[in-house]
Amino acid sequence: MDDTFSIRRAYACWVALAGLALGGCAHFYPVGTTATNILRHAQEDPDPNVRFVAYNKLASPNVYDNQEQKENVVRVLIKRLELANEPAASRAAICRTLGEIGLPEARDAMRRAVDDPEGLIRVEACRALGKVGREEDAVILSRIMAADALLDANVAAIEGLASLKPKDPRILQVLVQGMDNDRPAIRYASLKALRSMTGKDFGIQPQPWREYVQPMLQSNTTATAIAPPATEKK
Repeated sequence: MDDTFSIRRAYACWVALAGLALGGCAHFYPVGTTATNILRHAQEDPDPNVRFVAYNKLASPNVYDNQEQKENVVRVLIKRLELANEPAASRAAICRTLGEIGLPEARDAMRRAVDDPEGLIRVEACRALGKVGREEDAVILSRIMAADALLDANVAAIEGLASLKPKDPRILQVLVQGMDNDRPAIRYASLKALRSMTGKDFGIQPQPWREYVQPMLQSNTTATAIAPPATEKK
């Protein structure tokens, strides 16, 4: 069994468990219904399965009463993410939840997590970075799209780009190139991202998309070339 298949199977199991956690199985792993109670289980419960459920339930906006609670949860989850003894599935769940909460305070943690040795964590961190990152983080996601050995991470990086929606036409060019990839999952994810980022639909062939992006690239190059040099403030 190759590593990619193993990661995908683990990921499928993780998603199924998360669905149970968020689907009302409180009798199975009771963690409460408010952010305060759920966070207590995430921090203190010795059972990693209970913590896993708690991490996932914190992704729901319905458990929060105010913004202050969200900010506190983000601070705690960032610290929990750094714990070496936390299972990979739980750390991936933390990344997912930080992305769903969407506060920029999680950005630095997600920038580190996209390079985690565990593929499951990289996948969720890429998606989360697209939700909490800045436009310049598109460079990181583009690198993972092109260079990560795990297909799921390539696709997650593309999905992260779609959420981030950078204005740099060079990122659009990278996605158009993705439409020529040998792997169907990357071609499809690239197409979906292009549609989402541009609000356009030029079909499933890459050439019309190239024709759409090329003038933007030329305009961007010209603007860069004629821009005056930066001067230091005195």
